[in-house]
Amino acid sequence: MRRNYWFITLGIFWTVIFAGMSFYWAMGGMLGVRSLGGAVYEISLNPDPSFVIMTWLTGFIKLFGVILLLMLIVQWRKSLITRMLYYVTKFAGVFFLCMDFLISSQLH
Repeated sequence: MRRNYWFITLGIFWTVIFAGMSFYWAMGGMLGVRSLGGAVYEISLNPDPSFVIMTWLTGFIKLFGVILLLMLIVQWRKSLITRMLYYVTKFAGVFFLCMDFLISSQLH
């Protein structure tokens, strides 16, 4: 199976930035928080410790995407592993895109 290293690299870069935003917000940053929606914005103005912990956790969960993308670069001996990683990555991307649309439609 042919790999497109540019897309994998861009995916890693985007995932790190996306996780970094969660870490920034968990540390109290407010830039871009308003784009998350009314309820989340209101909570972020005076956050509970549980909200801050959840924000840190979302950042670490997003970093698992980097691991998955890095695994696509590895030259596996068995093509089954490569194929499985390919489909898991595709499924995860579509799943998170759909979840984003679902969550953002509920917040606005």
